[in-house]
Amino acid sequence: MPNKTLEKIFSIADKEQANRVTIATQENDYSCCFELPDKEETYFKLPKKLESDLIDNLRKLLNIAPQDLTRGKYCKLRSSKYNLNFRVSIIPAKYGDKIVISLIKGRSSLLRLNQLGLQSQEKQKLEASLKRKSGLILITSPERGGRSTTLFSCLDSLNRDDKSVYFMGLYPEFDLRGILSLKNNPDNWEIALHHDSDIIALDDGTDEDLKQAFIAADTGRLVIATLPAVNALEALYKLLKLNLPWNLVLDNLKLISAQSLTELKRSAKNKGRKQIGLFETLKPSKELINYLKDNQARINNKNFWEDVLQLAKRNDYSPLINDAKLKEKAGII
Repeated sequence: MPNKTLEKIFSIADKEQANRVTIATQENDYSCCFELPDKEETYFKLPKKLESDLIDNLRKLLNIAPQDLTRGKYCKLRSSKYNLNFRVSIIPAKYGDKIVISLIKGRSSLLRLNQLGLQSQEKQKLEASLKRKSGLILITSPERGGRSTTLFSCLDSLNRDDKSVYFMGLYPEFDLRGILSLKNNPDNWEIALHHDSDIIALDDGTDEDLKQAFIAADTGRLVIATLPAVNALEALYKLLKLNLPWNLVLDNLKLISAQSLTELKRSAKNKGRKQIGLFETLKPSKELINYLKDNQARINNKNFWEDVLQLAKRNDYSPLINDAKLKEKAGII
């Protein structure tokens, strides 16, 4: 029975193109959660009696020693029913081990930049920033707002044949050729900073990781990082509160691309896609940078941020609501 249950779990994950599968012991039962591509979640419960055998069989299948905990172990599974690449973590939880399986998508399932929903002006600004040799590009969204997908679309758009690209994080969502994936820890940041890295990608790092990202950008590398925030101005506020010198942040910050996801109209849906991105981009102008540097003491003042908003608008910043209106007028949403 446990082997059949595992077969069912992996088959569903492959068929539904899940992003992540979490198997966890609850107080009175055993549950499995699938995070699907549109960020919806679906659950089913497993009989409690399967718990021990299921974990033992999964460890054997993935060649993980009994009782060993692991984080980010790369695995491949092939059968007549599924074809999966993923990273698995087995971590302690309240009622027993929790298993997190993060599926790595192939290039064929990755959206290109022109498929994300960017208006032409925002797309041009993002592409221009990606052509730079150094600086930091920040991609931001609310939780489950698609920022990781945009990050990998950016990486896919770069010419990686003559570039050394490092991904910092446990769970790269897509399997892209030519990218070296490192676990996100201080030792690996040292490796990335002291070797021939040209581009560094950071997905949802800590504040300390963001500090490292700015240091990397200041050494002449292009850094693309993600951060949860509702819009570009909140993301800017979070960057300015990192306890880094503002000169370091503002001299290296080249673009903030903020987004959220919204439902497509039924007539606009294709190939099973249900959502599209709404976007805004903030490219700090010299005028805005000088204003920020001259008014550091006012960062928590409401009038300060009203002034920042007006300065940003004078330099082609168009809030997310404007993109929503354009897509609604075009009959997309």
